[in-house]
Amino acid sequence: MANNQILGENFKLINRYAMQYGLLLGLFWVVRYLFHVVAGIGVSDRFDFIYYLLNIATLLVVYIFYYKFKTSDADNPKNIWQCILFTTLMCFYASFFEGAMIFAHYQFIDPAYFTKITEPFLKSVDVVPRMWGSEADYEETKQFARILYSNKLFYIAIEFIKNIFLGLFLSLILNFVVKVNNNK
Repeated sequence: MANNQILGENFKLINRYAMQYGLLLGLFWVVRYLFHVVAGIGVSDRFDFIYYLLNIATLLVVYIFYYKFKTSDADNPKNIWQCILFTTLMCFYASFFEGAMIFAHYQFIDPAYFTKITEPFLKSVDVVPRMWGSEADYEETKQFARILYSNKLFYIAIEFIKNIFLGLFLSLILNFVVKVNNNK
């Protein structure tokens, strides 16, 4: 019983830190995405360049938050699993902000942009050759793919999943990179 209570308290602490830093990371991702939006409406390609530079800066931001979490309590060092959970949850919470920004972009700011990025996928669905199954199954599969590729929420969900895997991947790498010395 005491073990479950300790795990619950640890999870609450990890979750609190993940929400706090996830808020900051999410706001960073919103600012980063705004550069992409400005570039997409044709102002200048330099904004897209800044957007990609900020993608790289995301690695630095995640590293800083990871290090702050890992060193947050010198008396109680964080283990590998706690750090992995923290980074993954942090990216999960940050994804809500980026997802809201992407939805606003697709829905209100530049609806034509979504059509522009999905058009190649929709065209590729029509030219995919039938490999197996009946003609009715083939047409049904093509129709399902058209619906899936034309759904804005599908693309936002893909961003969520991508960000969660980014957090997991970065935490695995950072576990080997970040070493904390407890020399007192």
